[in-house]
Amino acid sequence: MRLIGVFHHQNEANRFLKYLKRQGIDVTCEPSLEMKTNEIFYECWVHDEDQIEKAQTDFLKFKENPSDPTFNELPKEDEPVLERKDDLSLKRESMKRLGSPFTSFIIALCSLIFVLDVLEEYSLLQEGVSQKTFFMTPLESALLFDLPPAISEFEKIIEKHQIPPDQKAEALSKEIQEEIDALNRIPFWKGAYEWILLKLKGEDPSLAEGSLFIRIRQGEVWRLFSPVLLHGNFLHILFNMAWVWILCRPIEQRIGILRLALFTLIVGVLSNVLQYLASGPFFLGYSGIVMGLAGFTWMREKIAPWEGYPLQRSIFLFLIVFVLGMFLLQSISFLFQVFTTSTFEPNIANMAHIGGALIGAILGRFSFFAARIKS
Repeated sequence: MRLIGVFHHQNEANRFLKYLKRQGIDVTCEPSLEMKTNEIFYECWVHDEDQIEKAQTDFLKFKENPSDPTFNELPKEDEPVLERKDDLSLKRESMKRLGSPFTSFIIALCSLIFVLDVLEEYSLLQEGVSQKTFFMTPLESALLFDLPPAISEFEKIIEKHQIPPDQKAEALSKEIQEEIDALNRIPFWKGAYEWILLKLKGEDPSLAEGSLFIRIRQGEVWRLFSPVLLHGNFLHILFNMAWVWILCRPIEQRIGILRLALFTLIVGVLSNVLQYLASGPFFLGYSGIVMGLAGFTWMREKIAPWEGYPLQRSIFLFLIVFVLGMFLLQSISFLFQVFTTSTFEPNIANMAHIGGALIGAILGRFSFFAARIKS
């Protein structure tokens, strides 16, 4: 099914609909609501791909000369008539009453995981685990994109020597310290960013190399998506969930829960993979999908403005400035690390931001994600 045109007047849409029906073309005209102006428009959808070219040609002829008598033949009694405006007013009210269960679910799920993660972190600190040595909550271990082999080996050393959680590193025996030092030399994928940095500094780039997708290849496929559910601190989750509320609800009200869920899965997985290839496994946050929602909305506004996404240009400008600012900060940090002894590196998932926006915009070009307003 493909959208071939839009009418802003009911009588024109009705005449054209009846004409195509007489030509044997399977077509429907769906009334929709322009959110910005609160006006009704009519989308003309052709169901059979083989009939689209003919329908598009007729549509262009109709738009050029709507008074052409060719389109004025008397319809049969059983030919379709568009809904009256009083019916469409019900659609308008229905649109206002539409909830956002998927959006609310995502916010609730991310918030729940954040609270559980904080509680696990507090519990570890109470046990005396030092953040300066090894610190990762069980929830983070289960949901991060991948885990280096050294982490599993470190846990084995703890169990083997029965090291208490509050044990200071300098108080460990020489044998244990040597075992831990050996773990630091086990290579794992640290990302293209780290590989290029080591190469430019004249150091051994193999330190950033290693097997990719280790846990995922072992069957833990949820890790392809699950990092988006983790957040580093309260401001991080507050910022992301605020944008989810702003960007996700209008999309859900137009394309529905199932298609939004599919969109979220695609953007989440692909932006995570891009970020993993760029920076390694230690990243988290919903911002890649947030940028995907923004890219999708921008594209739908460009190719189908009648869908009426209620977002101002200032919102898009803010997100663009934010992403460019984060990219500039990371670029400056990269140059400092190359030409100085600085080790400062901002923990920013720029590849997820940029990749998410591009993927969202690409998906926005597919008619599968076009708006549908249903009573």
